[in-house]
Amino acid sequence: MNAWSITSLAFIGTSALTWAILQLVSGGPWRVSKRLNVINRKSETLREDLHPTERMEEIPLLPSLLDRLGCYQALERALGRAGLNWLPGEFTAFCIAGAVIFAIVGWLLFGPWAIAAGVVLAAFGSWLTVIVLQNNRLAQFEKHFPDALTLMASSLRSGYGLLRSMQAIRDEMKPPISTEFGKVLDETAVGVSVHESLIHLSQRIPLPDLDIAVTAMLIRLDIGGNLAEMMDIIAATVRERQRIASEVNALTSEGRLSGVILFFLPIAMLVALSFLNHSYMSVLIETSFGHILLICAATLQVIGGLVIMRMLKINF
Repeated sequence: MNAWSITSLAFIGTSALTWAILQLVSGGPWRVSKRLNVINRKSETLREDLHPTERMEEIPLLPSLLDRLGCYQALERALGRAGLNWLPGEFTAFCIAGAVIFAIVGWLLFGPWAIAAGVVLAAFGSWLTVIVLQNNRLAQFEKHFPDALTLMASSLRSGYGLLRSMQAIRDEMKPPISTEFGKVLDETAVGVSVHESLIHLSQRIPLPDLDIAVTAMLIRLDIGGNLAEMMDIIAATVRERQRIASEVNALTSEGRLSGVILFFLPIAMLVALSFLNHSYMSVLIETSFGHILLICAATLQVIGGLVIMRMLKINF
């Protein structure tokens, strides 16, 4: 059997193993039970400081390991902010399966030295995907947030209450903003107070503008006030900030493009030379000293990319 046949069989076997792990770690009945337990806990206790093991009495293996490592809740929040309906155990199992696949493929194509590189690439790629999805979802929420505030202000002026104005946002606007405000309404429907539901919303969506709006709603619930006027002021402030951010992005577009080219050009040259003149690149690929040089080059590339990103990131 050639290398590609072995790789195909390894991929099929690993996929079957991944499916089995997913069925073992987080089956359907447990998923329903977990969600019902979370809703019941919120409606009865309204506490946020419960230990994760209280939500995982029937969960073996990966979730329990993540809990012991102290990263279960952080991973659960990250997946939720990314809009993924995966449980932390499912995501961890997927990462492990991807690492096994990349390690096997790297070993068959490039040798034993590529096993570690394949594992690192799979782990980094999985987490990078979550970060990209999370940033895109937050950006979409922030983009439509001023329109949601304006819709809420109009609903309040027409005589609707706070929850009814949130229902208008859920019904009239698109995800993710409609989804998040819909969760607020769902929580209040099962007995969670409006105060707690709004705090949960600000925890799920870590945006300063949303924190300001939630604070205004909480103040209005406690001592009253013209909430519609406050929503209009916050919406105007957010729109002005977004306008300034667009101007800054336009002014820094050349620098960002130069950074992308500088980051990917060495990688493209390495791939191109490997196909065009393999004997010339064999020193890097087939020798221990070449492996060290590749590791050093990859490390410097990552550091350089982070420095460029930090230079072009402007906070205001």
